Amino acid sequence: MTPSLVLAYLVFEVSSPPRWERFCREVLGLPAPLANSDGSVGWQVDARAQRLIVRPGPADDVVALGFDCADDTALDALLVRLAAAGHRVEVGDATLRAARRVRRLHVVRDPDGNVVELCVGAEAAARPFASDAFPQGFVVGDLGLGHAVLVSQRVPALEAFYVEALGFGVTERLDTRLGPIQVQGVFMHCNRRHHSLALFDLPMRKRMHHFMLQAPDVRDIGMAYERARRLKVPMSLDLGQHPAPDSTVSFYGATPSGFDFEIGTGTQEIEPRTWQSRRMDQTSVWGHKPRLRLQWKMAAGLLRQRMGRRPRMHAKENA
Repeated sequence: MTPSLVLAYLVFEVSSPPRWERFCREVLGLPAPLANSDGSVGWQVDARAQRLIVRPGPADDVVALGFDCADDTALDALLVRLAAAGHRVEVGDATLRAARRVRRLHVVRDPDGNVVELCVGAEAAARPFASDAFPQGFVVGDLGLGHAVLVSQRVPALEAFYVEALGFGVTERLDTRLGPIQVQGVFMHCNRRHHSLALFDLPMRKRMHHFMLQAPDVRDIGMAYERARRLKVPMSLDLGQHPAPDSTVSFYGATPSGFDFEIGTGTQEIEPRTWQSRRMDQTSVWGHKPRLRLQWKMAAGLLRQRMGRRPRMHAKENA
């Protein structure tokens, strides 16, 4: 049975916090961030105090994924499950709990070393979310914060961890070609959201491929796309739509740290208790044309792969 998990927050280590503050304010339309006790800052996306968290540092990559376990009973059951599977789990100390603004927190690592933080009791925002850029806010609630996509050269091992240890379900498996590159991946759910987490085997240097924020209306996406172009955000994929049952209409651009963000709408929900995993061989039914920036990045990654050089995790990559 799939635990009642939702993607609660993402933590990034960034080399230029001022650029991230401008990006979150001007591109994502988020209100001013909160300062945390550990030197990080967090942005409000909905009724929670913070969902996107950045701390200063050289990685320019994701450093933690937070999952809300709904309540103490669910968290305790998950801790028993992890212990039975032989995974080492650490209790988050008071400093970490304060920085994440949660009441309880436990830390485990996946096979690639990605930090997974399991929490309950997230702090509510001091005021309702308000944004001129997204006047209707974002779709979060009991579906969690959009989704996150990780890059790994060990997708089967990571899939086994998230499915067997954390209880995720497999929504879809992807096997396709993008130009000369064979792309394989798995989309996983932990609630009604089509996928809260996905894993791609790609010749890329970072752990984070992209994170996604879901808006309620296609008008929000069009305006966000025009705003990003006006602000000269490096684009990766033009407007397009993913195939059903995801069906998201979206675009992709570069964050100040080089990995991507996606803003989309129209994402379909699934029934996790009865869902049967599917296979897919396409990433989009229309649009999502790759920009030159992305083509060059993938070509460079493919060249490194063919030369026998493994992508370096946490290496800085130009936006």
